[in-house]
Formats: sequence, structure tokens, C-alpha cells
Amino acid sequence: MTLYYCGGKGGTLHRILRDGFLAKDMVPGDFGVGLYFTQNPVRAMQYSEPGLLLQCEVGIGMAESVLKVDQTRNRPPVGYDSILTGERDVDHIGIYSHQRHNELQYLIFDSKQAIPSYLIYFNV
Repeated sequence: MTLYYCGGKGGTLHRILRDGFLAKDMVPGDFGVGLYFTQNPVRAMQYSEPGLLLQCEVGIGMAESVLKVDQTRNRPPVGYDSILTGERDVDHIGIYSHQRHNELQYLIFDSKQAIPSYLIYFNV
């Protein structure tokens, strides 16, 4: 397991720290419905309440690198445990390119793959 950051709004981070991740915590995004994590805290801050971040241990397992947008995805590809995405520029056919490594995100589809460790408070 590796430490990653995730954001959240509406008081969800306090509940997640107390109770763990639940199916209702899955969020829709460009690459599917699941839990998004990053090793870049600044990236996670974009999706969080001001001054709060959750640091989690995440079991990424085998990650498939995914470039194509698919907002309906709700499971990793066969043989994989998660997907690796990145903030990339979208071309005219919906394929991401020009990957920026500090923007990489992992998407998991099973809430049991993540264990909340710390709620981080900070000033913006």
C-alpha cells in the first residue's frame, strides 16, 4: 500500500476518516465512477473543501494506463485492479495526450482498496 491524497466536499472527509470509504463515496469523472487518488496534494486540493485533505493508504495493485475518456466505466479492465489516468489535453476524438506526470491520478472501483489514514488541515 502507498500513501495518496484525495479531496472531498460537504463534510465527507470527516465521515470517511471515521467510517472508511463506502460505495456512496464513488464519484463520477472523465475516466469512470470510482475513487480518485493522487500523490500530488495540490491536485487533490482542487476537489476538496478549502483547508482539508485526506491522506490514504491505497492498494493500487495492477494498474492499466488509460487515455480514453469513458465516464460510464465502473470497473477496471479485465486482469487489472485500478486504472492510471493523467490530466492530459483532449484531442478531437476524446483521447488524452501530453501527459503531465505531476497530475497523474489512480482510479479504484472497490472501496476496500483504500484505507483513510489522516485528515490534513492547512491554511490556504
